Amino acid sequence: MNRLECIKSMVSDCRAVADIGTDHGYVAEMLLNDNVCERIIAADLNEGPLKKAIEHLTASGLSSRCDFRLGNGLEVLSENEADAIVIAGMGGELIAEIIENSKNVALSARELILQPMTTIDRLRKYLYENGFKITDENIVKEFHHYYFIIKAVPGEDEPFDEIYFEISNILLKKKDRLMYEYLNKILKVNENIISSIEKNSDSVYNEKIETLNEKNNKIREMMKN
Repeated sequence: MNRLECIKSMVSDCRAVADIGTDHGYVAEMLLNDNVCERIIAADLNEGPLKKAIEHLTASGLSSRCDFRLGNGLEVLSENEADAIVIAGMGGELIAEIIENSKNVALSARELILQPMTTIDRLRKYLYENGFKITDENIVKEFHHYYFIIKAVPGEDEPFDEIYFEISNILLKKKDRLMYEYLNKILKVNENIISSIEKNSDSVYNEKIETLNEKNNKIREMMKN
């Protein structure tokens, strides 16, 4: 399953989905073709991508089920307008910022499907601290890059170790093969960093080695369990 298919598969059947940062409208097309939703609100900050989405979805015969909007993040939506909100292909911090800027809109949706390109740990932390609970997560690999897709709903989560902001507890429980592959990659990266700074006697660097060793030990323990 590729990244876009995985995003689509995580959206629950509903009336309306908001596709924020719709780009070419590919996710919108997949959701409508599979009748996951009745209609799509396809929004983008920039005119160029929105125009491409309009052209693509019109050529696909789906434009009558689309509401195209030019604007910033969730500011294009009213509360309770979308049952599900998809925000994909942006940095984790930007996604958190988009949610924070229109938190009332985000909390009024039944679910958020989020696919950050970077800093997923910061996005998980933001959700945990701001009234959202992660209920599902998937990992896909495309061209040697690992992508995480989160499903979050309004609600509070139980307290947990901060390591789970970096490493998905849900994917560990699923015993996802790709997750283990990803963790092995993280271990190797950390080990390479440790090797490259081991000869440096600076106390800051020693502290970094200690932190990375501690992290690697936690990861190995998680993989064992």
